[in-house]
Formats: sequence, C-alpha cells, structure tokens
Amino acid sequence: MRVPLSWLAEFVTFGGSAAALAERLTMGGLEVEGIEEVGRLGAHVRVGKLLAVERHPQADRLSVCRVAVGDGAPVVVVSGAPGLAAGQLVAIALPGAVLANGATVAATELRGVASAGMLCSEAELGLGDDASRLLALPADAPLGRALEEVPGVADTVLEVAITANRGDCLSIFGIAREVALLTGTKLRHPRPRPRQAGAAAVREVQIRVDAPELCPRYCGRVVHDVGPGTSPLWLTLRLRRAGMRPIATVVDVTNYVMLERGQPLHAFDLDRIADRTIVVRRARPGEPFTTLDGTARTLAADDLVIADGRAPVALAGVMGGQDSEVTEHTRALLLESAFFAPSAVRRTARRTGIVSQAAYRFERRVDPGMVAEALDVAAALIARLAGGRVAPGIVEAAPGVDALEPPTIRLRPRRAAAMLGTAIARGEIVRRLRALGARTRPGRDVVAVTPPSHRGDLVIEEDLIEELARVGGYDAIPVTLPEVPVSSGEDSPARRFASRVRALLVAAGLSEMVTLSFTDAGTNAALPGWVGRAWTAALPVVNPLSSETGEMRRSPLGSLVRAVRLNRDHGAGFVGAFEIGKAFGRDASGGASEARTIALVMHGAWPARGAERSGPALDFLDLKGVVAHLVSGLGVEEERVAWQPEEDVAFLHPGRSARVVVADRPCGVVGAIHPRVAQVLDLPRELLVAELDFEYLAHYRPRRVGADALPRFPAVTRDIAMIVDDGFLSEQVLAEIRTLGDPRIESVRLFDCYRGAPIATGRKSLAYTIAYRAADRTLTDDEVAALHEQVRTRLSRRFPTIELRS
Repeated sequence: MRVPLSWLAEFVTFGGSAAALAERLTMGGLEVEGIEEVGRLGAHVRVGKLLAVERHPQADRLSVCRVAVGDGAPVVVVSGAPGLAAGQLVAIALPGAVLANGATVAATELRGVASAGMLCSEAELGLGDDASRLLALPADAPLGRALEEVPGVADTVLEVAITANRGDCLSIFGIAREVALLTGTKLRHPRPRPRQAGAAAVREVQIRVDAPELCPRYCGRVVHDVGPGTSPLWLTLRLRRAGMRPIATVVDVTNYVMLERGQPLHAFDLDRIADRTIVVRRARPGEPFTTLDGTARTLAADDLVIADGRAPVALAGVMGGQDSEVTEHTRALLLESAFFAPSAVRRTARRTGIVSQAAYRFERRVDPGMVAEALDVAAALIARLAGGRVAPGIVEAAPGVDALEPPTIRLRPRRAAAMLGTAIARGEIVRRLRALGARTRPGRDVVAVTPPSHRGDLVIEEDLIEELARVGGYDAIPVTLPEVPVSSGEDSPARRFASRVRALLVAAGLSEMVTLSFTDAGTNAALPGWVGRAWTAALPVVNPLSSETGEMRRSPLGSLVRAVRLNRDHGAGFVGAFEIGKAFGRDASGGASEARTIALVMHGAWPARGAERSGPALDFLDLKGVVAHLVSGLGVEEERVAWQPEEDVAFLHPGRSARVVVADRPCGVVGAIHPRVAQVLDLPRELLVAELDFEYLAHYRPRRVGADALPRFPAVTRDIAMIVDDGFLSEQVLAEIRTLGDPRIESVRLFDCYRGAPIATGRKSLAYTIAYRAADRTLTDDEVAALHEQVRTRLSRRFPTIELRS
C-alpha cells in the first residue's frame, strides 16, 4: 500500500519526520518497507504564464512564447508543444533545471531564436507518462513560485506492507485511523454530501439481490449530465503515487475513492443497463460474459454476477463488463457500492486469473459501514469535477445486512495479563479498546467487547489481547519471564508405549523424524502403506499450499522416503529413521479415517566402526533384526512372533519382504521397496521400509513384564542341519519344535542358511542350534541325546522332504 503523506494529512495530523512515523507504524504491526521522496523538482522549475504565443519565423511546428515567471522580466522560450495559447499557466524549466531523464536545461538557440528555458510535459518532469502535451496547471497555481510548492506536487510516499488479515488498512483513511490510534492524535472523518436534484434515484433504477449470502448489501446512486474531460493535476498525481494509472474522470474518481476510503466502486453507463434493473445473482453454468479487458469468459455456478434485465454486466467484486462500461459518450451513471463475501470474490478471481485492486480488497473484507458513505463521496466528487447532477437518494437492497453485525467477544483481564506477561488496569483496557472504535461493556470479571465494523479480523479473545499490546506499544511490555504453572500431566498408556518404542528404536541406531502429514497424489498412490490398506481413497486437502501438499498422507512412509531422498542428495551414507505418526484415508463408507502407525526406513551402509573405512551394507536381515528387537523389547514372547512371506503388498519387493505376525494376527510388514516404486519416486532401489500397527502392538503388549531368576544349571546345545527345497520356510522348523512343548527345550535359533556346491540347485542347507536345560539338575549326555533324537524324529515325520545332515 503506497501512502502519500499529503493525502494522509487530510485525515490526521502527525508530528515529526516521515522516518519517525514509519517507525511508529512498523512497531504497531504495519511494516513500512520504504520511504520515497517524489516531485522534488528544485527552484529552477517554476509556474509560468504564457503572455504571448507567436509562430516561429523559421519553423512551422515551433512557437515563440513570452512567459512570465514572477516579478522579473518575461523570458522567451521556443516550444514545439501543441495547443499553446496566451493566458495558460505552464511549467517552465529555467537554465540549471534537471529533468526526469537526468538532462540539465540550458539556454540555447533554435532556428535563430534564443530560448531561455523549456516548457515541460508531465513526463519530462517525472510527474506522469503523457509527453504529448504540456503539463496542465490549476488556475490558482502561484505564478513565479517553484512548481514543487504547488500543493500535491512535492510529496513523501510510504510503502506499507499490509498483512492479509488487515484489509481495513488498504486505504488512506485506514492508515490514518492507525496513525491516530498509535500516536494518540485526533482522526478527522469528513463525509461529503452531494448536492441532489431531479427525480429520486429509486424511480430510475431497481435493485434486487437474489444471493444474500454472497452479497448482504448492495447500494447504487444515479448521476446525470456527466461531461467528458480529464482529471485535475492533484487527482492524477495522487492516483499515480498510490500506484494507479489515471484513465478518465469518472473512472479516476471511483479509483480515488477506493484508495481513500477502502471501498471499491464501479460505474455503469446507465443508458446501457437493460430495463434499468440490477440483479445480484449467481451465474448460470456456462453463461458467457466479456470483461472490460475484452476477454470472453465462461462463467461457473459459483460465480457471483451483477446482471441487468438481460445478461451479466459485471463479475461481482472482480471486474466490470464491456457492454456497460463508461465511455466518453456516457452521460448518465449508475454508481455501485456493495459488500461481497470475501470467499466468493476470491474463488472467482482465482478461477478466472483476474487480478484487480477491487478484488484484492474484497478478498480481505471491506467495511460494511463504508458502503453508502463511499457512494456519497464519489457522487460529490463527480458532480464537482465532471459537472454531474446527482439524483436524490441511494437505492439499496440489504437482505443479509444483519449477518454483518460484529460479534460480541468476552475479554478476561486475567487472561490478557497471563498472555502478555504484564497486567493492564481495567480502565486502561477499556480506553484502548474504545480507541480502536469498539463498544465496551465492563463487567465483574470480563469486558464485553463489540469490535467496529471495519475490524472483521477481531473474532476471538486472543485477537483483542493482541490489540491491547499493539495499541499500548510492544516496547512498553516489560521483559520478564511469564509465570507458567508446571504440572506433570497425565501419562497415558499410549504415551508410555510410544516412549518405549522410541527408546528401543533409538537404541537400534535409528533417529526419530517428525514430518508433515501432507503429501502429493503420486506418493500416496505409490506408497499407500500397510495399516491403511483397507481405505478406498486418499483425503484431499481443500486449499493446499502447493501440488506437493494436495493430499493427507496414507502412510508416514511417504514422508520418510522424501527425507531419505533429501539426506541422500546431501551425501548421507547411512539413513536410519522412524516416525510414530498418523495415516489418513477414506473408509469403505466414504468417511474420513485415521490410524497411528510405526514407520521405519533404512538406506545405505552402517556407519563405520573403529578403523573401518565404511560399515557393512544394509540388507533385509538388518531391518528384520531391528523390528525383531523392537517387538522383543516390548515384551512380546519370541514364540508368539512369526515371519511369513508377503506377496500382496504392491509397494514391496515380492522376494524381499515379510509379514510380521504377532499372536496369530498380522500387525505389519517389512521389506525392500519394489523397483517399480523406486523408479517412480526417484528412490534408491536398496531402500528398506517397515510399517507396524501401533494400536495393535500397544493393545497386545503385556501390561506386566516379569523377571525370572538366573538359571542355576548349565544349558547343553546341539546343532541340527538339514537340506530342504529352496522355497521351504525356516520358520516352519522353529514352530514345529516349539509344538513339542517340552520344558527342557529352552530355545531354538537359525544360525546358517547356505546355497551352493555341494548342495544341489533348487535346494539349500539350514542349520539350527537348540539349547536344552532342566530347571532342577544338570542334564546328562544320554538325556540330551534322547531328547535331540526325539526332535529329529519329529521333524522327519512332519517334513518328509527334508534331508537331515546332523
């Protein structure tokens, strides 16, 4: 927001320099990004008056002008500007003046006639873009004075950054309101009233609102006998310095009022409005419409339009239509001022790609109380500058105006003191809130506050507390440590379980990551996860920040593999990470669902140990060992855990994956990423992942973990080796030995798997070690031999195809 200080001074008086004012605004939450001095033309550019204009004797396109420049003798200037006539006030650059392009004016001779200066256009002085004619000066400009002394020529402009929630500051009046609030000065609020004549406006135009939820209030004024012309210097200078281009008087006035009061306006050619009827309605799907920029558009059902008796004449709050625009032939105007729902304007502007100053303000919410006032200001200004005759009265339709009433907010002084770290007296709280324009009703423990209509961002108690700090000055808050009551809180079983999981995985060498719950559609499709495998679809994000955050993740694995890719790109040789997070999706009924999971990723090689240059490369057994360590550390008995082949999970390699079964129920998967998925997501093919059901493991985990005394008698171990088919599962042997139920069999462990000569192709050798121990004595060799033979016999009968080697 560009704020010329001469314009601002019409509403508030402020002392000190522009830099001091900028500092005060910045400390009040409105950051001033720059201060620009404009129109500083120097003493050599003056206001002159043409006393005589004669044709140049040697050039048809040049004129010899005698120009009065004050008390001294007139000077002679040769000029090629068109339309010169005696009596005109002009801008004259005397020798020594520096023009906008950096050139210095000097006395010269043109075709035999001495010229003691230069008559200037606005472009040559840096006051505009028009270089085709001389700068037109007002009739009251002081003759002979420096041009920069003419009101409005020399100015200082502040560049103020306005946050998205402060739409009330997108105007000169809004900034003036903030200056008055922050400096304690009085705000001036002029309300021009146009002189009215002729038939009442309600006899000339009818207004109807068919979509009150999108347009709670719509007002119109009628102006007749509007004449063509150009805007005066002061108006064009203010528009340019506020960042807008002058066009024509009527359009300039509507832009001027928008910049000054914050209320966007639009002017229709009344004679081009069919049936002189305005209907505010939703667009019909596929309805055609051509905007002011000449672009033919197809409207959608969500668009709000301003229509006449036949068709749309404007996209509400965004841009007018070509068929009703004001031209040099327009003589009757319908001025529009309304409150449009910010969401409706934002939706249409984004869909159509139209960027306009009006939409920018409507999207951030305008002041409902300024709708009619802005119409009066604009009508009075058009009558003054374009000779318009204003019809009596405002035509208004306000079916939803009651919904615009600001809410009443309960403010607790104690809550304010707790949040700010300092107590504010109740009387001071009331004073600051009333300075904002709010209505207050103090009570015993609370203050009931109704914000002003222009502060639509004040909706909850914390908003008011922030305003208390801002109005009083952030620098006035003492630097103290706030008092925060400390309590241990409730340590729930789920939190204790999560803490145990973290400890076990960190002990296994992994690092915890906390990632965003958003991802892109491609990652969700490639890595839907195991826990949410029953979900039918992903949950879309309604208003995503980017395409990479368009959906809620179906598994934390999607977020973790992104982290692996980032770490790999930064040269990490080992990435071992886990996350205890939520996954999201739609269930069979179409409803939103979520589940908590434990996700793990591993990639690369183990960190080097000792003098090693690099550690061993990770493989599937490393990940399986980490998961087995986790399950064991959670207190699950080894015989209750099984590992089964997993071929139904599409994102895992079918030959390097397994299903984790706890208490005869699957609770997760481990494995290597499928090469196809790795290629789609640009992942390393050796990436290992696992996902476990947090809720099931937490439910199954033993509530009490007991401790046994150390055995008093030694164990005796025997090995058993066998040759089996390549597809034989080693887990079957472990399960079969456990079914014997002999208490003397303490443990069984696979310690070797061998393929190759002299083992035949398609076969492999498995070797197990079995520990035997009795609780009351040392087992003899004969007892161990008999027990071991019993195991061999049981295995031979159960698996006839195996060949026992030892």
